[in-house]
Amino acid sequence: MKHKPLIIFVMALYVYALPVWGYQASSSNYRLERDSINAGGELSTSTSYSLEDTAGEPGTGTSSSAIYNLKAGYQQIEDSSIISITAPSNINLSPNIGESGGTADGYAEWTVTTGDSAGYTLRIEASTNPAMQTTEEVSFANYTPGGGVPDYAWSVTASEKEFGFTPEGIDITSTYKDNGANTCGVGSSDTASACWDSVLTSTKLIASTSTPNSSFGGTITRVRFKAEAGDNSNPTQGSYVATITLTAVTQ
Repeated sequence: MKHKPLIIFVMALYVYALPVWGYQASSSNYRLERDSINAGGELSTSTSYSLEDTAGEPGTGTSSSAIYNLKAGYQQIEDSSIISITAPSNINLSPNIGESGGTADGYAEWTVTTGDSAGYTLRIEASTNPAMQTTEEVSFANYTPGGGVPDYAWSVTASEKEFGFTPEGIDITSTYKDNGANTCGVGSSDTASACWDSVLTSTKLIASTSTPNSSFGGTITRVRFKAEAGDNSNPTQGSYVATITLTAVTQ
C-alpha cells in the first residue's frame, strides 16, 4: 500500500520588531535586564491603583539618532507599544494517510507578548484556498462545521477529504470555547481537541486580551491541525502543504 504524507508549513508574522536590550549582567541562572543608580523607590498599590516610583536617578529621558534609541532610567525601559510573536518550526501531520483513508494530526504553539495596556489580538489565515493542497492543485477541502459555530467534535464523511484547525489557550475567543460537553461558542471551557473550524484566506480572530502580559512572559496559544480522508474518498498520492500565517497586533 502506498502512503501519502501530509505536510503543513506553519509560519508566524512579526508585527513589530523587538528592540535589542543591553544586558548588564547575566549567568546561567539569571539575567539582569535593567539596573540604575538611584537613592530609592518602591511599588505602592491599592484596590484602585499601582504606582512604581524611583528617586534620585542622575540621568533619565529619551535620546535617539538614526541608528539607536536610548531610554535612560529604570522607569524608561518599558515600551507599551511593543508586541512580539514567536515563530514555531514547520510541522508534519502524522501518521501518513493511506489509499484507504485515515487521519493525520499535529500542532504548533505561538507566544504573544505585549506591554500594551489594551492587550492584543491574534488572527489566523491560509495563503491558499483550499488551505491544504499539492503543487498539482489536488487538495483537501476546508473543514466545514455543521452549524454557524465550530464543531465540538471533528467529523468528516466517508466520501470527503478535509483539513481544519482548533486553537487552545487562556486567551482564545468565545467562538472556540465550549460548554464542556458538546457545544462550542458557549460556556467558558477550553476542552482539548474540541471546536474545529476551517482556515480561510480571510483572517479569523482566535485569541485576544484587553490587558498587557509582558510581566509574566507572554501567553501561549496552541493551534491543533487535522486532516482526514474518508474511507471512500480515494485520496490522490502526493505531499500536501498548507501555509498558515498568524498575526498579532496591539488593540
